[in-house]
Amino acid sequence: MSRQLSILAVFLSFIIFLVMVISCRESTPAPLKAPEIIAKSSEKMEAINSFHFVLDQVGGGTPIAMGLEMSKAVGDVVRPDRLKTTISGKMRGMFLEVQIITVGEEIYMTNPLTGKWELLPAQFNILGVFDPNNGIAAIMKGIAALTKLSDEDMGGVVCYHLSGSIASTDLRQIIVSSVEGVTIHVEVWIGKEDFLVRNIKLEGKITEAEVEGIIRTLKLSNFNEEVSIEVPG
Repeated sequence: MSRQLSILAVFLSFIIFLVMVISCRESTPAPLKAPEIIAKSSEKMEAINSFHFVLDQVGGGTPIAMGLEMSKAVGDVVRPDRLKTTISGKMRGMFLEVQIITVGEEIYMTNPLTGKWELLPAQFNILGVFDPNNGIAAIMKGIAALTKLSDEDMGGVVCYHLSGSIASTDLRQIIVSSVEGVTIHVEVWIGKEDFLVRNIKLEGKITEAEVEGIIRTLKLSNFNEEVSIEVPG
C-alpha cells in the first residue's frame, strides 16, 4: 500500500510541476517584434508635451538660413508649435552660434553678424525636424527593413535598439529640399519601460547641398518637463 502511495505522490508531483511550467509559459509575454516596438513608441511620442534635444552632425553641415551651415543644435520643443534652440555652425568659413525661436507661425533667428533678432520667412521651419507629430513620426513610420538588435543602455535607460533604412523622399514633409533616390541608414533607441525615443541616428545625405557620408545623431531627454518659450523681446 505504501508503495502505491509513493507512486501516486510522484505522479501528483509531476502533474503539479507540469501545471507550474505551463502557467509560467502562459504568464510570460512574447518578446515584442520590431514593428510592434515602433508602433508603441510612435503612439507614446505623439502624446508627450515637451522634450529637450541635442542634434550632432558629423561629416558635414546642413544649410539653414543666411548662409549658415548647421553642425549642431541644442534646445527644447513644447507642443504644439514652440521651439527654442542654439545652433552651432559656420558661415563663410567662420564658426559661430545663432539662436532660433519658433512660436506658432513666427520664426525668429539672431543675425549671425549683428546678434539682433530677425523674423525669418514662413517657409523656413526647423521645428518640422523635431516635431513629434511630423519630424520624428515621419522618421519612425518611414523605416523599412526593420531589424531588432541587442538591447543597449542609453544614459541609464535600457533601450530597444532597432535598425533599418528610410528613403530620402519620405522625409520631404519635414525637409522640402530632400534629395531624390537616396536610402538613409537609420538606428533608433527606444526605452523598454516607457517606449520613448532616446536616440536616433541617420547616416546619409538628405538635401542636395549636403556631402556624402554625413551622420546625424538626435538625442532626446527631459520629457514632459515645464519649459517656457516666448517671442523674443
